[in-house]
Amino acid sequence: MFKYFPKNYMWSSAVLLSMTAGGQLGQIDRRLAPLREAQPDPDAWTKAWDEAGALQAEFAERDLRCGYRRSASERYLRAANYYLTGERQTAPGPAKTNSYELALEAFEKAVKTLPRPLSAWRSTHRTAYCPAGSSRPAGYAAAPRS
Repeated sequence: MFKYFPKNYMWSSAVLLSMTAGGQLGQIDRRLAPLREAQPDPDAWTKAWDEAGALQAEFAERDLRCGYRRSASERYLRAANYYLTGERQTAPGPAKTNSYELALEAFEKAVKTLPRPLSAWRSTHRTAYCPAGSSRPAGYAAAPRS
């Protein structure tokens, strides 16, 4: 396994999860590099991810002003990813709540700027459900009903 934090499996795992969900290593590294050799500091962790998310949200706003909706959507999705990555490792409290609310806001903006509409729905299995979303391919038409 790639270990961004050689002595901290949990943080390395979080970095990999973020990258798997669309995070970009260069962007992540710019914020997390100062934490690599330092003692684990949960406050610094949260701050670094929130800064990475805020930068992507700022770039998304700029892209929208220039008319680049697709790029803005991608940046909002990355912003939500970065906020949530930091939030997952943050102790309950105001910082965690703030990161979560920023992630929801960024995700909502991403959905509004996606090139195709996203439909939200719940997948139910026995007694549990999982929130989900889907989009239809271009040119989609429902099958005729008989």
